[in-house]
Amino acid sequence: MKLTLKIIILFLVVACGLVGVSGYLSVQREVAFFEVEMSARHGRLVKAVEPMLRDAWRSAGRGGMMQFVARIEGHKHQVRIRWVWLDDTVDDATRPVAPTQELASVRTGQPDSVSVREADGEGLYCSYFPVELGDGRLGALELSESLVRRDQYTHDTIMRTILLMGALTAAAVLLVAVTGLRLIAQPLQALIQKTQQVASGDLRTPVIVGGSDELAQLATALNQMCENLDTSQQAVQRESARRIEAMEQLRHGDRLKTVGRLASGVAHELGTPLNVVSGRAGLIAGGNLGAEDVIKSAKAIQAEATRMTGIVQQLLNFARRSTPKQTLCDLNSVIDLTVSLLEPIIKKKNAQVSITNRLAEGITVNIDAAQMQQVFSNLLMNALQSRDAGVAIQIAAQRCDARSPELSGNKPIRCVRITVADNGEGISDADLPHIFEPFFTTREFGQGTGLGLSISHGIVSEHGGWMTVESIPGEGTTFAVFLPVEVDL
Repeated sequence: MKLTLKIIILFLVVACGLVGVSGYLSVQREVAFFEVEMSARHGRLVKAVEPMLRDAWRSAGRGGMMQFVARIEGHKHQVRIRWVWLDDTVDDATRPVAPTQELASVRTGQPDSVSVREADGEGLYCSYFPVELGDGRLGALELSESLVRRDQYTHDTIMRTILLMGALTAAAVLLVAVTGLRLIAQPLQALIQKTQQVASGDLRTPVIVGGSDELAQLATALNQMCENLDTSQQAVQRESARRIEAMEQLRHGDRLKTVGRLASGVAHELGTPLNVVSGRAGLIAGGNLGAEDVIKSAKAIQAEATRMTGIVQQLLNFARRSTPKQTLCDLNSVIDLTVSLLEPIIKKKNAQVSITNRLAEGITVNIDAAQMQQVFSNLLMNALQSRDAGVAIQIAAQRCDARSPELSGNKPIRCVRITVADNGEGISDADLPHIFEPFFTTREFGQGTGLGLSISHGIVSEHGGWMTVESIPGEGTTFAVFLPVEVDL
């Protein structure tokens, strides 16, 4: 409705402007025509009167000439003829109606015409024709005619123009109320409602606009666009679902690969408690122990069994495939659990893993603990494999304000940074830009799939964070995981 009103107002302004200009030009044209007509009529009268005026002057002198003019003076509503003097020594009877400063050209002998407005408001059109009678004094014939007819025409034209403007305004209001509302406002409102539906995610409700004008064509194009968007959206959703499923399979496969590595370490780790259990059970079975020694051996068997159950349970929990579920977690406990899970491999590789810095109490992050444990396991496994044996690994977690390198111009955000640094062989400058690419690996064929870091990068990205890597060949590598802080107590 607002657009329709603006269009009508613009139409009114233009139309009224054209009508006003037309009326003004018409008035000017008619005024000029009146003045030309009156000037011509005054000139014809002067030509007819001037010979008789000169005869009266020659026969009776100035007095006779003045009496002659007085006899033909006429009424003021007709063409009135008077004799006037153009010098300063005049009386009221022979003073020109027009101001003397407007009669400069008449003093030089040129006839002239001027419009004069009298004290009562009536307009007069006066023509002055200089007459030289031979006595050295300059006089003129003044022919004046009322402008009532011209003023009446001007008034009628102005009123006609105002009435025409009023009729245009009434027609415009009617056009807005009927035609504009039906042809423009209602279709536009339907289109606006459709765009609001699209903004809210509804792409399937069509907009109906009748007719074959541009608004109807726009509605048809909008419906077609929404159909295409809906089709594309469904395809994207299907593709995203397939991608998520594939990523979950890759993550589960990567976790099982890590489980395989852990199994060898766990087997070695279970060897000692199994030997204790076997030995203690043999002593009990031999029957040579006293009651107190039997109880001690049973408690030792129970303790070692509990220890083995915990190791196996950790391995099962890590290998189990679960649906991603983010909750507020204490990141310190996730890191401790990961290090504990990899303890057999750490001992087997004769490595040293130290946690140099921990997060303060009360700082929690919204994460899937199992997925984040997989990320830290991959980073620790990479660090353990960065050197054949004796690698030193440092884990640190701290609060910071950081800016994602993947987003340009973004503001720093509150986050936690977890770094895993080793003193291994490092990564070359040529390989460093590709380190997070799927299936990229720097190890020999058969020793790695190249999916661990790629999967870790994807998990961190889905948590709203990012990963960075710094490496110096021959000195070591540092991986950093940045995760947004959700709760800061």
